[in-house]
Amino acid sequence: MSKRRLLCAGFSFLILFLCYTTSCQAQNNSFCVPSSCGDISIRYPFRLKADPENCGHTEPIFALECQKNRTILSSKSQRYNVLAINYNNFTIRIADPGLDRDNYSSCQIYSSVDNDLSSSYMYLASSQSITLLNCISPINNSLYIENPYCGNKSDFSNSSKILSYFVIGSLLGSDLEESCTFDTVVLTSSSIPLQENATYSTIHVALAFGFELYWYRAMCGKCDASKGTCIVEDNQIRCRHYCYEDTLLSERTLRCKLDYYAPFIVLIGLSVIGLGLLIAPRLLCGLPFVLGLIVYKWRRRHLSVDDETIEEYLKHQDNLMPIKYSYSEIKKMTKSFKDKLGGGRCGTVFKGNLRSGPFVAIKMMANSVASGKEFINEVAKIGRIRHANVVKLIGFCIEGSKRALVYEFMPNGSLDKYVYSQEGTVSLSYEKMFKIYLGMARGIDYLHQDSEHIDIKLHNILLDENFNPKISDLGLVKLYPLDDIGGVLYKADLYNFGMMLMEMARRRGNMNPFAENLSQVYFPSWVYDQLNEGKELEMGDATEEERKMMKKLMIAALWCIQMRPEDRPSTSKVVEMLEADIGILRMPPKSFPIFGEIAKDDEYTARVEASV
Repeated sequence: MSKRRLLCAGFSFLILFLCYTTSCQAQNNSFCVPSSCGDISIRYPFRLKADPENCGHTEPIFALECQKNRTILSSKSQRYNVLAINYNNFTIRIADPGLDRDNYSSCQIYSSVDNDLSSSYMYLASSQSITLLNCISPINNSLYIENPYCGNKSDFSNSSKILSYFVIGSLLGSDLEESCTFDTVVLTSSSIPLQENATYSTIHVALAFGFELYWYRAMCGKCDASKGTCIVEDNQIRCRHYCYEDTLLSERTLRCKLDYYAPFIVLIGLSVIGLGLLIAPRLLCGLPFVLGLIVYKWRRRHLSVDDETIEEYLKHQDNLMPIKYSYSEIKKMTKSFKDKLGGGRCGTVFKGNLRSGPFVAIKMMANSVASGKEFINEVAKIGRIRHANVVKLIGFCIEGSKRALVYEFMPNGSLDKYVYSQEGTVSLSYEKMFKIYLGMARGIDYLHQDSEHIDIKLHNILLDENFNPKISDLGLVKLYPLDDIGGVLYKADLYNFGMMLMEMARRRGNMNPFAENLSQVYFPSWVYDQLNEGKELEMGDATEEERKMMKKLMIAALWCIQMRPEDRPSTSKVVEMLEADIGILRMPPKSFPIFGEIAKDDEYTARVEASV
């Protein structure tokens, strides 16, 4: 009798605790009423600094200030006036605090690009750019529009009067007058189209209008935590979860796992309820034993079936499979793993020799969640691939937990060391780079016939003795958990390919005279403006044919990095662009992120001569 009373008291305490915590959370949320400053309505993800922290996003940039009835947004280095917050299209419009729309003599305070505005949750929307210049003498050039009120603020020490000029869009180095220096690039989201013959008043109004930042990613926290895909649809934030039967169970979202286990959960639940009603005391003692027995039987059956099916599968795949090596043979090829070439999240690569003489690259796989049968399936699939731009799989090894892949050796290493111009690396010509990226596009197009995503990265592109590109690590992404690899996005390979082209062009150094000042934040926008206005990209002493090649690469890149995945072309269309005559290519819309940065994977920088 006393046990029943204790059990009832425990359940009562649990119910009261849950109700109390729920009411507390409701009370905390009730404090988060919308704020306002002037005519600006402020609600989540934004908040005033005086409001409770839980009323806004955790990023400091979403904490606004209200000073003299004016809303202020602060980055790490600069402050801006907030002119509007649109909760329908998820944008915030800000402007330099020195600019006043009704005061034409007001001047911009900041003279440097604020890279701190772009973050994981907030980024620049598409906008028009205006270049600011300082000159020590009057300029007679139709591109230069005089700013009569904002001179005498330069660092020129030997000049008594400094003149300020505007140039619509970006400026070529050849168009920069000798007496002028670059000041900064400013943005405007004004709907007024700015032409080269614009007046000072038109430019002033456009700058005072400010520029917009997208912030919808700040609303995706719960979706990201649930491993969903966060999208904007009909002016609403949507979280999509997709369940695929061929996806590893460990990679599925919680909802997909529940869908998979639902029949088992219902069956076990009904069994527990039935047994509980009949023999509750005995159930408490016997349930752990029953569950342990079920798990033991399942694991034993799974392992035995897996081992049998692997051997049976190999018997029927002799004509298609790569060569199967024993672990002792792998160890002998690598001389006990003496010569390490590189390593990454999928494993470590060693240089080896076949008995017939040729060098090979042997990847010892890191621990994965894939079963032996899944590993063999991927080996069989990769082994069937025969393409000039895909690394050939020669053989494999599977002994217990030890697994290895044997690839052809790529003597010129990976593409990243040529793009990032490591010291002592041979610089590739424009023609050679064009052929490399064309080969990459052909390889991606071939692989996309059987796979939607192959994890394209610079260090996954290897070069043979003739600098022909070959894609490596295809298929390996499927053998590892989602947390280790990253979410698979629709047409993500095309976006990565486009950003590789942009990174290659930016790293050439001589294509943009202001590359150091602009970093990569504005580089795609600068390239778009140059091509859209019919201007030539500066390429030093490049030939006319090389200029055409680079222009085709840049147009293809701009298509590949379109913001909306459905606007990006297919891989076969990209190949057609690169093989077509430059005269028939058309420019894409100016709808792409201008804040992206392809980060260099430090895990692959050490000795990647044949990393696969």
